[in-house]
Amino acid sequence: MKIEDRSKLQSLVSDIEGLKSRQPEESKFKDWKEKVEKKLEEVFGKSSEQLLRFQRTRFFAFGRAGKPKDAPLSEAERREYLQGLDEAKRNLQRYL
Repeated sequence: MKIEDRSKLQSLVSDIEGLKSRQPEESKFKDWKEKVEKKLEEVFGKSSEQLLRFQRTRFFAFGRAGKPKDAPLSEAERREYLQGLDEAKRNLQRYL
């Protein structure tokens, strides 16, 4: 892995802490996720184990039935959101 690729992946790992706000923004999360997928594909390949594992991560689904988009997350939803980020962080750190 090239130094600049490693640096970019490390930066994306660091961005996870900023996503852990009390009321996360779906758009910021989606932007981050797309950047990670693009970088993993670029570094490891389209059908690489690293990309596929990241895509299998159980991230929180923001489209919650019957709730407005701006409704605060419940504690259970917040836990689910944080668990997905923590799993992604562990996997990304492994690739570094």
